Amino acid sequence: MGQKTNLLNNLFDKWESAHSNESEESLKKTIHGENISKEFFQRDGIIDEEIFGKEKKKILFLSNEANSNNYNAAKGQPKSNYQNEYLDYFKNGKDDWRGKMRERTCALYLFLVGIYDLHYSNYANRFAMMDLNKRGGKSKIDGGQHIVEYCRVYKDFIKQEIEIIDPNIVVWIGTNTYDMGIPEMLGAVIKAGNKYFDINKKPVPILRMWHTSYYQAKITPLPGEQNKTIRKLCAKLLSEMEKFGLN
Repeated sequence: MGQKTNLLNNLFDKWESAHSNESEESLKKTIHGENISKEFFQRDGIIDEEIFGKEKKKILFLSNEANSNNYNAAKGQPKSNYQNEYLDYFKNGKDDWRGKMRERTCALYLFLVGIYDLHYSNYANRFAMMDLNKRGGKSKIDGGQHIVEYCRVYKDFIKQEIEIIDPNIVVWIGTNTYDMGIPEMLGAVIKAGNKYFDINKKPVPILRMWHTSYYQAKITPLPGEQNKTIRKLCAKLLSEMEKFGLN
């Protein structure tokens, strides 16, 4: 087990303890889902530390929350782990999630690093993936105020996780939370209209992306052999890359 993985596991241990000790008054504002307990915790982070360490572009996909309420939490599972989910996709090549998040995240990774390969699952271990809300929520964020409150309560843990991962590009999956001031709450600064994290004394671009399940977007899909939703997502990603001079 690598150094970053150990650091993340130690952080998650403390974070889980903080979940268990959160006050009932605070829980009224942070829990979003009738099946989610205060102790529920989803680990995430670097999928494969050895592979990630060799990447020239160390990419972190940062999302809002998993749909724990309808899946893991509904089944009575006290914990889940995104790393295992992505490694399973890497090994078996099948994304059975309804929104195809693993497949589409891998497609976005490939677009960012300039590789054209339709075997998306072969790259599911090349990046880092984290959710802001480690308890998860429902299928929709329903305004997202619980995520804002969760980030207020646990911002130090969230910032530490990002710093340990130490990416040089962050893809923020979810335009609503991007626009609600959460990046700034976590220390982001705005330069020339673009948001950056200052991580280990380097400016890290924060790309404003739609959620990977968003297919209704009115945007011209990029040409290619991928399905239309992926080509739309890549078109949006390209526009974000251009803002930061990453294309």
